[in-house]
Amino acid sequence: MKAQSSNSINQRYSMTKKHHKETLQKAIDEKKVDEILIPFLLKVTDISDIFTSSSCAGRIMLLSTDENEDKEVSHFHKRYHRTISFNELKSALDEDTKEKDIWFKVEPFIFHFGTKDYEKAKEILKFCSRFGLKKAGIITSKEGKFIVEATATQYMALPLKANNQLLVDDSYLHFILDRGNKKLEANYSLLDKFEKEFLKTFKKKEEKK
Repeated sequence: MKAQSSNSINQRYSMTKKHHKETLQKAIDEKKVDEILIPFLLKVTDISDIFTSSSCAGRIMLLSTDENEDKEVSHFHKRYHRTISFNELKSALDEDTKEKDIWFKVEPFIFHFGTKDYEKAKEILKFCSRFGLKKAGIITSKEGKFIVEATATQYMALPLKANNQLLVDDSYLHFILDRGNKKLEANYSLLDKFEKEFLKTFKKKEEKK
């Protein structure tokens, strides 16, 4: 019975990994994946006991929302996977935002790594800890599918507009944009190191099998 259970788990994991590999390729073909991440994500798919279910390289965005930040009405007013200029920010804020609140946000890279069992999920968590990521944890745990979320901490969020009115002056906009761009640059630098160390760690284990 135990052997059958193990086979069932292995089969479930294989099907899950195959599904996410196909989903990733489809997203790449449809240009829905951050271009900077594609080489890394494709290499992760070659590791037999790990897959990725979703990811983001990090971004600056202007989020349109209501006073309760209700997801049902929130949407991206603008989104950039790069640093931006003051003129870009000011131009985006000058647009009619239909009485919605506009938040300026910097979000760091985030990965969801999937694996078959708890032991491998723990290995990924230990790697994240050694690397210095303070935000990593298991968010899904069932036989044949464990998901580890790993994210950096270069985060920033503050309101810039309410009821279609700008809340701050240009001086403050320059200030927060400078800080936001620096956070995003730091994020991308950390992302590059994370990808290299992750592949070095887990590809090496793959080669030893």
